[in-house]
Amino acid sequence: MKSILSFLIIIFSTLTLSAQSWNLEVGNNLTRYVFTNSSGNNPEFLKPSSGLHFSLSKESKFSKNLSYDLGLAYNQFNNVGDVQNIPFSYQTDFIGIFGAIGPSITTKKDFTLSAKATTAVQSMINGNQFLQNHFVDLAGDSQFSGLKLSIGYTFSIAKKVNEKISVFTSYQHLDTINFGASTLNFIPSTFSCGLKISQ
Repeated sequence: MKSILSFLIIIFSTLTLSAQSWNLEVGNNLTRYVFTNSSGNNPEFLKPSSGLHFSLSKESKFSKNLSYDLGLAYNQFNNVGDVQNIPFSYQTDFIGIFGAIGPSITTKKDFTLSAKATTAVQSMINGNQFLQNHFVDLAGDSQFSGLKLSIGYTFSIAKKVNEKISVFTSYQHLDTINFGASTLNFIPSTFSCGLKISQ
């Protein structure tokens, strides 16, 4: 009987603390392409380039200081370079789902600091390479097609505006994990800001 009572108290506490919010976020990806060639080296002619980041997620709390996010994201993972003074660029659009979990701390001035382990699964919906004044479709390129699994971390700072709305800024770093024939890693660093709307 005592164990059942304890279990019910734990469940009640969890439900009480299961506050939820919607996070709307927009920002910028600065993406490195890490391509391992046949010599095992990353070519130095690849340079990071910026692209759009947009996401919508639902944040729920496990406890007062532990929460998780589940959401949808749109990302542009772009890159530029030149070989023997011939410039080229990659323009790609990805959509996918992501999840994150980690602790947070709220200060007396209604600032919330959080750090979360993050994972994402994404797929390219459009992509091309611009080389020598023409575009090459990347849809059939094994380096870009298929699902891309990424892992990393996210840091954010939120400030409560009122009981329902907070504003926040965040930094996210992800690394893709290669499967099959692909030897190309996308490594975006994402700087963003957004709104948190509590239910």
